[in-house]
Amino acid sequence: LQGGGLHQFEADLDLGGSMSVDRFYTSLGAGRQLSERLRMGFEFGYGEDRYDFSGTSGFGALAPWQRIREVRVSLPIRYFASREWTLFAIPSLRYQAERGASLSDGETGGMLAGAIYRFSDTFSIGPGLGVFSEIEDDTSVFPILLIDWNFGERWNLSTGRGLAASQGPGLTLSYQLAPSWQLAFTGRYEEVNFRLDDRGPAPGGVGTDESIPLVLGASWEPNESFGLAVFAGVELGGELELKDVAGQVLSSREYDSAPIFGATFEFKF
Repeated sequence: LQGGGLHQFEADLDLGGSMSVDRFYTSLGAGRQLSERLRMGFEFGYGEDRYDFSGTSGFGALAPWQRIREVRVSLPIRYFASREWTLFAIPSLRYQAERGASLSDGETGGMLAGAIYRFSDTFSIGPGLGVFSEIEDDTSVFPILLIDWNFGERWNLSTGRGLAASQGPGLTLSYQLAPSWQLAFTGRYEEVNFRLDDRGPAPGGVGTDESIPLVLGASWEPNESFGLAVFAGVELGGELELKDVAGQVLSSREYDSAPIFGATFEFKF
């Protein structure tokens, strides 16, 4: 069981208005070793992004969406081909829609897949690829660097992950401060697409939120069953896009860098 939440402080939008966001997500997953080489899992998650637009002009006054719901179902598969090679695939279905719109109208699907080569006990690396459909748009394809590198006694560089079902590659540099404490710096690209309700300025259309979060976090893991982390950082390169039901872009606005902070937890049983 894992989850978390974050608050993105108010940021000014191009040509008028501002916005802030609160996000939370939780998921429950299980895994089973089916054979000596094959492991398969299942994960179900739910989350919400709550946007607060303000202003008397521009995108802020338009307030194109408010409360976005998100459901994800995925099946992580890992195959240990040899002592050196590990193959993995994570097919998933995602449902992202504003409250008042049908989740089925925000359905997308895709897969993360890759191969990891283990050079030593401290260094593994390999290529990966993400392929996902998008609402009323072309398929999104992006490369991923799969790495797990322990260098020095306390440093590690690994493929990073984000909160919830956000798409995009990332990297995390961590330092083992003490047996139960770790510091980490994470950077990644994130993109979220969702179906809009029938009452806003683009009835039945599509909203998009893109950004590059950079965060510094501290995690506490007193045992193998429980972990808690807090983080703070900044969202860079933010951009919002509004499309109509036919997929035509109605408006696209960048937003200023915004501070973020949040916390995550993980419980294994």
